[in-house]
Amino acid sequence: MLSQLMSLSPRRLVATGLIVAGVLVGVLLIILWQVGLFDSAPPPVSLQSAVESVRQDEEQQAQAQPAQTQQDDSQSQATAQAAQDRPEPAQQQQDSDSTEDSQEQSAESTDAQDEAESGSAQSAQQQSAESTQSQQTSAQQQDAQATSEQQDGQQAAQQAQATQQETSQTQTSSEPPMLAELAGTWTLSGQGTSFVGYRIGEELANIGTTTAVGRTSDIEATLEFDGVMITSVTIVADLRTLTSDQSFRDGALRTRGIESDTYPFATFVLVQPIPIATLPAGEETLSVTVDGTLDLHGVTNPVSIDLQGQFVDSLVVVVGSTEIALADYDIEPPTGFRVLSIDDVGIMEFQIVLERAP
Repeated sequence: MLSQLMSLSPRRLVATGLIVAGVLVGVLLIILWQVGLFDSAPPPVSLQSAVESVRQDEEQQAQAQPAQTQQDDSQSQATAQAAQDRPEPAQQQQDSDSTEDSQEQSAESTDAQDEAESGSAQSAQQQSAESTQSQQTSAQQQDAQATSEQQDGQQAAQQAQATQQETSQTQTSSEPPMLAELAGTWTLSGQGTSFVGYRIGEELANIGTTTAVGRTSDIEATLEFDGVMITSVTIVADLRTLTSDQSFRDGALRTRGIESDTYPFATFVLVQPIPIATLPAGEETLSVTVDGTLDLHGVTNPVSIDLQGQFVDSLVVVVGSTEIALADYDIEPPTGFRVLSIDDVGIMEFQIVLERAP
């Protein structure tokens, strides 16, 4: 073997080495994929991760608030400085009057120059001194006024900050609201992370088995609560914006599989009210199985979904999942050159953060 390699020309020897190296790299990648090193699929939904997304948003908002307060203070100081530098209308009028008086006195002094030249000069000097003193007094009053306004602004900012801290402490230490106080319509919140997605096993060519996970945050959700039970829940997801770790998979689902170009929306509707006996307090979790209908790929079927919920800082955080048989919704698994096979049963999962509508 060695003698055969030595007998090869340098060009063939380099080509052979590249081929062997490529085969070894391919084998190594397959092994690493099998052990899960390159598995970029996110973990299944959990209430803990959903609550963490809400906490992270709150921390970011808390960090951004001091910067905004500092910016507002800087703008207030700049406004006060501009007001200090700008002459008051009263001062402008005073200067104008002083100028007119000087002109009149100058005219009178000219008429009486022969009679009282020395007296007129003294009078002009005295009036000039009085005008200068008046301007200095006005400037001092202006400075005092600007300083007072700046101090008032700082005191108001300190009082507002103290009030905000007291409110935050009161909310933290206060008891959770009664169920009747939470009655009304709840809609999707801007805090936390909300999404609907799928999770299904697949076998890829030269790779092996892996888990495909796609999610979309383009959803709408409403919940109605009458103070005793949840009477209505509707969740609508736009499947055209489903995104996974593989763009070829996302593109294929638009025309094959769930065919999102033809059936763009999936809708869940609650059919049985959910009684709420007590509001979960602190880190307590509400676990319940709910019944509803799922409209997917143009087919509507009854479904049961296992839910977990928690009340977090005036927000309702809910996660849930259920198994979906592709055949029940007339979905043909999209296979091809890269995808050798797909499981017949997948998982629909969602994570939703709701806030009470105003």
